[in-house]
Amino acid sequence: MTGKQTAPLIPKTVPVLLLVAGLALVRAEADVVTAAGGESLQGTVTFREGDALEMASESGEKVRISLADLASVDLTSGDQQWLISGTGVLTANGSFLAWPVVKMDKKVVTFADQGGSLLLTRQNTAALFFQTLRSRDAEALRFDREGVFLRGGDFMEGVVSGLEEGQVTVESLLLGRKTFSVLTEVVAVVLRPPVAVELEGWSLLLADGSRLRSRKIALAGEGVVLNGSPYRNHRITKDQLREIRWEIGQPLLEMFRERWLALEPERPLAAAALGEDVSEEELTEALVAIVEERAKQETARNTAKAEWIRSQQIVSRQKAMAARGAANVVRLEGQVQDKARRVEQDQKMALQAGEDIRRKIEMVEEATTKVEELKQRLAVIPREDADRRRGWEQQVRNAERQKQNAERIVHQARAIQRRYETRIKSGQRLVDMAEARVIKAREQKEEEDFAHRKAEEALGPAKTSYDRASADFMEVVEESRRIEFLVQQRKNNEGK
Repeated sequence: MTGKQTAPLIPKTVPVLLLVAGLALVRAEADVVTAAGGESLQGTVTFREGDALEMASESGEKVRISLADLASVDLTSGDQQWLISGTGVLTANGSFLAWPVVKMDKKVVTFADQGGSLLLTRQNTAALFFQTLRSRDAEALRFDREGVFLRGGDFMEGVVSGLEEGQVTVESLLLGRKTFSVLTEVVAVVLRPPVAVELEGWSLLLADGSRLRSRKIALAGEGVVLNGSPYRNHRITKDQLREIRWEIGQPLLEMFRERWLALEPERPLAAAALGEDVSEEELTEALVAIVEERAKQETARNTAKAEWIRSQQIVSRQKAMAARGAANVVRLEGQVQDKARRVEQDQKMALQAGEDIRRKIEMVEEATTKVEELKQRLAVIPREDADRRRGWEQQVRNAERQKQNAERIVHQARAIQRRYETRIKSGQRLVDMAEARVIKAREQKEEEDFAHRKAEEALGPAKTSYDRASADFMEVVEESRRIEFLVQQRKNNEGK
């Protein structure tokens, strides 16, 4: 691990000077290494373990360059200009980490995909940017006080107590406790000014728009290793790197300015916001462009509003369908319960009929026994005793009639039992059919509930999109008014 030295190039860099002519003929997309003396080499850079890298030309010639002799390494291979990311975290040492923050408490800042090689304490954090800083915000943003910078351009000064679940909480002496959304309201959270930004050190520019600052770096076979707060053996691969520079740290707002001018070259207002001279012709052209932009943003806002209204209508429709589905399930479950109660009643009546049949069968058996007993008694009466036999014969006939009546009653009871059994089977079929309808209704209800939840989930992004489109439109309106003011001010000054 090494820091940058101020001594002249050591002898091992002599071969570099001899190979400049040969290496300079390398293809345009080659890596570019600039030595501390100003010499530039082109070729393919390979990181070696320790404090040196290797530059190889297409012809195979290789040169080792120590970190002490290095001014910069450009790995963009002719790609477009490196630009800082619009969102991220500014650390106290001037690093800008273009990684989404999900939580911050009184001790640490937590990133969405945080490994063990990075531990950013709140003490080492200067600011958090949740939305891209606009050019006009540069006039209002300051790092000399703690608080939140809001999308409307207001700054609420106070103690930032934390960030959790997309909400920033601020404690203010004047306004009390306030909570703001990082999606729609907060542009930046300012904790403290960065320190030692203007000191010389290494700047590592990454593909994701991050700029990492460190006084010392070490080379590894796959890239660069950083140590020292907030890094702990933090490895950066060559694929992630775009440039390595030994330099005085460039202020954040200057890097944002380069971003504005690169992404919006047709809007001179970005330069005007930083106090640069802009001609009247440029302002007039910007006014024409901003009018067109205003119409475009108004259309975008109206489109987002229509989408939000449509999403609300979908939510209402899905909610009504889900409510009807729930009511249908309740209604069908009630039908199942009613039919099941009828089946249960028929089952009870069938059981009662069975008990009644058993009692009536006992009556038939008793009547049969009585008939047999009377016949036996009749059989022992002499035939000569006609009067007695006629009396007993009449008793036998009466007993047989009672037996027949009992058997008829048994047949009737069995018919009643069969009728209840038939009703039970029919009722059970109706219960099964009703239960199948309930299952289908529940499945339909689950689908409608899922559609309702998805519609509600889509409502949030639609509202956020509308809020952002509205804010973008209002920003363009404000910029339009401002350019008009600048044009009029320029005319008034010229007329004096």
